[in-house]
Amino acid sequence: MELRTIVVLIALYAVISLTAPRILANPRLVSTRPQLVLMVWFLSRSIAALSLLTALIALIVRALAQYVTDDNSARIIGPILENVFGWIAVAALGIVVFRCGAAVSELRSQNRQLAEQFASVSTLGERTELDGHHVLLFPSSQPLLMAVPSAQIIMMSSDLAQNLSPELRVAALAHEQAHIDQRHDLLRSAGVLAMAIAPGFSASSRMAQATRITTELLADDAAARQTSPAIVAHALVAAFGDSPLIAERVQRLSARSTS
Repeated sequence: MELRTIVVLIALYAVISLTAPRILANPRLVSTRPQLVLMVWFLSRSIAALSLLTALIALIVRALAQYVTDDNSARIIGPILENVFGWIAVAALGIVVFRCGAAVSELRSQNRQLAEQFASVSTLGERTELDGHHVLLFPSSQPLLMAVPSAQIIMMSSDLAQNLSPELRVAALAHEQAHIDQRHDLLRSAGVLAMAIAPGFSASSRMAQATRITTELLADDAAARQTSPAIVAHALVAAFGDSPLIAERVQRLSARSTS
């Protein structure tokens, strides 16, 4: 591969890593087009990762070629630079592989912890079908509601199940079911791995957070299609309180209900 092509690939990787998160993490865009944000984000990260890996491998191949090419010319600077760039590429590739490995290890550790917590709680709870969803009801005075994609079930505290009105409970469960059906756990994991492919670009960390927010908005929209935006907004407050993030989502749903 020509050196000019390698430079173009590295430049493409850098441009995407710098600009894509800054554009896509815009709160207004995330709020209005969450599905588009996710699609463009993962497409751009795939292009950036492919460009970087291709460029690094090409640099390594060019460096190795110096050892097998019989060149009797007086060139000295060229081969030296090829070797230097090759070693830099090896180091960069090693960093990316290490970061990806560390991210995968952390995700596995988190999944194991969640599985252990679920196993301990499931022995105390009761599996049942509630409003058409597989739900694990467990005794607790604290309001708790979360999807467990690995078990294809929704965890819900008995206190919350009793205190929510039927229509609010339907909306809350529909929201959690959307997390399971749309595999938002995999999307969030992919957002974490995307950070590993862009070492040194802090904008990617903001995009990882935006990915998590986007999945919540998609679940809100799915629940709103089954009930209504206003009902989902009330269900969010009843189930999760009035934190700043919940307030932003409620405002978004309220704007949809009045439009």
